[in-house]
Amino acid sequence: MKKKLLEDKKDFFTLKPDIPEELKPAYEICLKAYKLWTEGKIVDTITLLEEALALFQKVENYKDLAYKEIANILDFLGDLYHSRGNIEKALKVYKACLDICENFDDEISTAIIAEKIVFVYKEKKEYDKMLPYLYRLLEIGEKYNDAHRAARALVGIGEVSRYKKDYQTAKEALEIAYKIYKGMGAGELSEIVKKGLKELEKEMQEKI
Repeated sequence: MKKKLLEDKKDFFTLKPDIPEELKPAYEICLKAYKLWTEGKIVDTITLLEEALALFQKVENYKDLAYKEIANILDFLGDLYHSRGNIEKALKVYKACLDICENFDDEISTAIIAEKIVFVYKEKKEYDKMLPYLYRLLEIGEKYNDAHRAARALVGIGEVSRYKKDYQTAKEALEIAYKIYKGMGAGELSEIVKKGLKELEKEMQEKI
């Protein structure tokens, strides 16, 4: 199986002995950033990560390795921006990270970042913009038999479609999500979706 681009942060910020000389300055900055992060110095961490990002982007050789680390930095920066309430910046870097993951055909990392983008758009109440990412999540969930991810995507599609008054799509999505959760034995989640379905059906009746 192809190794995913996004790594555990602790593993990422480790200076391995086989790192090419051209990349070492950027990695060393990342190590400093990670140390500051563990100390709770978020602003300083962001400053150093942005500096490391610029260095990785200038690399002439080892492009694949550099892009892998760029993806990791963008993911981390997105989390940090988001934690500080700068959701516009978070969204921008998450999208840049997603592009890299897609270009490397890394669908597992793509799903991780797509879920973060969905969450940010939900915070912004820009529900329509969630849909392409939710359908991509559904596609990945189905491809890898990841029932939980597929069900989460379907619930999101159901909620957004209900908001758009596309009741038929909403009903179909929630019904499938309910069946998935029920089949998995996820009782609490299936009950939540069941409640949502009842509310949706009531709303549909009121529109008739």
